[in-house]
Amino acid sequence: MSAILLHRPALEELSFRQAFLGDPATMAYNHAYGGTIDFPRERWADWYRRWVEDESGERFYRYLYDPRADAFVGEAAYHFDRELNGYICDVIIPAALRGRGYGRQGLSLICNAARENGLDRLYDNIALDNPAAALFLRSGFREVSRNEEYVLLAKDL
Repeated sequence: MSAILLHRPALEELSFRQAFLGDPATMAYNHAYGGTIDFPRERWADWYRRWVEDESGERFYRYLYDPRADAFVGEAAYHFDRELNGYICDVIIPAALRGRGYGRQGLSLICNAARENGLDRLYDNIALDNPAAALFLRSGFREVSRNEEYVLLAKDL
């Protein structure tokens, strides 16, 4: 397997995000919140300003890019959550590309980027029935709390 890279997407490259957000298999983990997410082109510019061009340090968003395949293979991001008073990360790999190690590499890349940007801890709240929790635990995250909906995991960077 080849090493993947973080890639700052251009506005017109958001079609990749639109495709996987609309894919029921990829978004099955989000079933409790409606599954797929509509991401029409008319919302791209505003979303791009808030997530990709953010200069506040509260948001960081990148695609995961496999140079050997010359293809995007997922997304990795984090954002500041005021209720938690911490940064929540996510890594999403399209269902058709899962099981190839992209999630593990993406999680490592987002943790490294967060550390380089001055963060000392990342969290993720993962639905109880989402198998991705095992990946996070194998990657050094630990359980902080849980409720009837999700487990909150954290990793000190």
